[in-house]
Amino acid sequence: MDELVFYNKNKLYGAYLLRRKYNRHLVVSLLFGLFVIFSAISYPLIAAYLSPVKVIIGSDHTGNYDPMKPAPVEPPPPPPSVIEPVVPDRIRFLTPKVVDKELETEMIPQGEMESQPALPLPRDNGEIVPVDDNSKNTIEQPVAPPEPWISVEEMPQFPGGEAELFRFLAGNLRYPPEAKEIGVTGRVFIYFVVEPDGSISGISVRRGIGSGCDEEAMRVVALMPKWSPGKQGGIPVRVQYTLPVKFVLQ
Repeated sequence: MDELVFYNKNKLYGAYLLRRKYNRHLVVSLLFGLFVIFSAISYPLIAAYLSPVKVIIGSDHTGNYDPMKPAPVEPPPPPPSVIEPVVPDRIRFLTPKVVDKELETEMIPQGEMESQPALPLPRDNGEIVPVDDNSKNTIEQPVAPPEPWISVEEMPQFPGGEAELFRFLAGNLRYPPEAKEIGVTGRVFIYFVVEPDGSISGISVRRGIGSGCDEEAMRVVALMPKWSPGKQGGIPVRVQYTLPVKFVLQ
């Protein structure tokens, strides 16, 4: 075809030489392109074969990557353990035991006291002891309540037990909008004291998560009805209590 096209024409012109070498250029270009494509495909396989096995986050146990599978989340570290001081048990009042036995005493019977000599009167040394009559002006200082117990024989209890306590929290707890917007979850540990009459006092946050969750947990605890007080030796006493309030987005 080249000879027919360039018949009776100047073959020294550049177009003739280009057409003569076109097939060779086409074959070389095709082979080079196939080499580049093969290298791009085989390089990751060769690199994975020569390199040590790596675990891909988000892949299953077979090593296949799954983009829809979320990356595993490491659990938060456990809270620091609180060492509670050992409080010795208080001494109980023992009931007196009645026995049929005459007690030995050094007291003199009333009939024999008349024969005893009278004791001499104390001598007056002439000193006058002043009497302070300012008792009416004394201001009584308020007596501080006793320290709350950490552990007693009968621990305080919410009316109806733990099931009613969780139902009360679920019915009154409101998720703060700020915490819901940024996705804050976790537990707020509320500290309070159950008084001998069952009322709640001294509400504070022992460990919180912020974003309005701490204040909401304190608000719900303040709405609680009176508890069954804790008892030590059958006597109602002040008992400290720590309640975890859980915030979970549905």
